[in-house]
Amino acid sequence: MNPETLKKILDEDVLSQESKEKLKALHENISPKEFSDLLDAQGSQYVEFVQEGGGVWGSALVGYLYGLEIFGIRFLKVAGTSAGAINTMLIAACKTKEEAKSELIKDILFNWNFADFMDGKTYVKTTIHAMLNNKNFLKINIYIAIAILVFFGVLAFVFPTKAIWETKILFSIPLLLVIIGVLFLWKLYSDLKKKNSGLNSGNTFLNQMTEVLEGFGIKTVSGLNEKFVQTGKDLNLNYRYGNGMEYYAIALNSIEEIKVNNKEHIDKIRYKIFYDSAVNNDYYKKDPFYLLKSEYIVITTDINAKIKVELPTMANLYWSEEEIKRISPAEFVRASMSVPFFFEPMQKRINKDDDSVKYAWKFWMNTPQEEINPVGVFIDGGSISNFPIDLFHSADIFYPRMPLFGVQLTSDSDILSEKGKTSEEILKSPLSFAGNIISTLKGFNDKSFLTKHTFYHLFSIQTVNCGTSNWLNFFMKKEEKEELFNRGFLAALDFLNNFDWEKYKCERMMLSMKEKKILKEEDTKTVG
Repeated sequence: MNPETLKKILDEDVLSQESKEKLKALHENISPKEFSDLLDAQGSQYVEFVQEGGGVWGSALVGYLYGLEIFGIRFLKVAGTSAGAINTMLIAACKTKEEAKSELIKDILFNWNFADFMDGKTYVKTTIHAMLNNKNFLKINIYIAIAILVFFGVLAFVFPTKAIWETKILFSIPLLLVIIGVLFLWKLYSDLKKKNSGLNSGNTFLNQMTEVLEGFGIKTVSGLNEKFVQTGKDLNLNYRYGNGMEYYAIALNSIEEIKVNNKEHIDKIRYKIFYDSAVNNDYYKKDPFYLLKSEYIVITTDINAKIKVELPTMANLYWSEEEIKRISPAEFVRASMSVPFFFEPMQKRINKDDDSVKYAWKFWMNTPQEEINPVGVFIDGGSISNFPIDLFHSADIFYPRMPLFGVQLTSDSDILSEKGKTSEEILKSPLSFAGNIISTLKGFNDKSFLTKHTFYHLFSIQTVNCGTSNWLNFFMKKEEKEELFNRGFLAALDFLNNFDWEKYKCERMMLSMKEKKILKEEDTKTVG
C-alpha cells in the first residue's frame, strides 16, 4: 500500500479512530506480504472467501471485506448464508472481479433501512421493536400481568363489597386481562397461519435486492453466471512464479520436502503411489490453472426435501433451465435469509415434467420423476449450515494455489455461552434443555467439519465480535452499522497481520496427505 492510498483510506469518515490507528501501525507489515500465488495484471492476490450468516450483522462482514480489499485481496470463489449470502451475491454481481467492491456494498447496506424489511403487521413491528429495546421485555410484562392478576384475585376475596356488581367487577378485571392475553396470542397464531408461518412476507427485501442487482446490469441467474463464473485461462490470472512449468516443479519439491521433514510418519507405499501420480500428472504440468474456477454459492434449507441446498449449483432441483434464464438471483438470497417465523418461508413450485429438473433430481437425490417433490419450501440456510466452509474443501488438492479465508460472527453473549455450562444450568428446565438441543443441532454440519479439520480454525478463519448488538435488530441506526463495520475491519487487519502463506501451503498439503493416509495422523504433530 503506497502512501497516497493510505492517506486516502485514513481520510474515510466511516473508519473509527481505533481503526485508523491500527491501520497506521500494521500497514507496513501487511502490505508486502504474500497471501496467494494467483495474481491479476494489477498484482491483486486471489482467495476463496466464505462468510457466516448473522442477520443484520452483515455490516461487520463488509468491514472485514474492506480490510481485505485495501491490501489487494480479491475473490475467486465466494459463499455465504443469510447475511453472508447477501454479501456473496453483491460481490459476484457488482463491478469486475479485479475491482474493489466493499465501498459500494457498504453504501448499499448503509442506505438500506432494515426496518423496511419487516413488512408484516404494524403490531408485530412495534412488539419486536419493544423487545429489542428491552431485553427483559417479555419477562417484565409477564411479571406485571401475574402481579395484576394476583392483586385483583386476592382483592376480590378480601375487599368487602356491598353489592354483587362490585364483586363481579373485581373478578372481571383479572378475567379481562386473561382474555386480552389469549386474544393477542390467538391473533398472533392466526396471522402466522395466514402468512405461511412467517410474521413478515420478505417481499420488500426481495424487491430491493432485485433492484440493486438490476442496477449492476444483472437481471437473471444466467446473466450472473455468464459474468462471474469462469474457468482456467479465461480467468486471465497469472501464477506468481510463472505460467509455465514453475507451479508443477514447486509442487513436486514441496511434496518431497514434506516427506523429508516427516519421514518417520510417512507410509512409504502410499507416498510412492502419490508421488508417482504427481510426477506423471500431465494436467498440472501443462497448465497451472487446471481445474481453476470462479464461482458463487449461497446456502438455503429445503424443509420439504430436508436437505441443504447450494445455489445456483443445485438450482435445477427447483428451477428449470428456462426459468434460470428469467429469474433474478435475488430469489436465491431471499431463500437463504428466511429466518423461521420471522419471515415467511420461500416457496417454489417444481415442474416435474421439465427435463433439466428430472435430471437434477436423479443426479442429486436419485429420485425418479414420479417421486419428485411438488414444491420446495426454503428457510434460513443457517438452520443447517450457517458457515459453509466445507464447500471449498478438497481432499484431492495437488498443491495450494490460493488460500481459503473465512469470517465468522459472534457476540458478547455468544462468547459467554460458549464457555460451557454446568449440567444444572443445561437441565434447569425443559425449556433450557430444549434450547440446548436446538443450539447443538443448528449448524451441526459446519461444526462437525471444523472439528474434524482443525486446520481451518488455525489458518483460515477469523471471528468478528459484534459486541452487544442483536443480530435481529432491524431497527439498527447508522452509528451501529458503522460500529459493526469497524469491528469487522479491525478483525481483518489482525488476520492479515498474522497470516503466513508459506506455512498455510505446507500445512494444507499435510492435511491432504493425511486424508490420503500417506501421513499417519495418529502420531503426526500437525493439525487435522
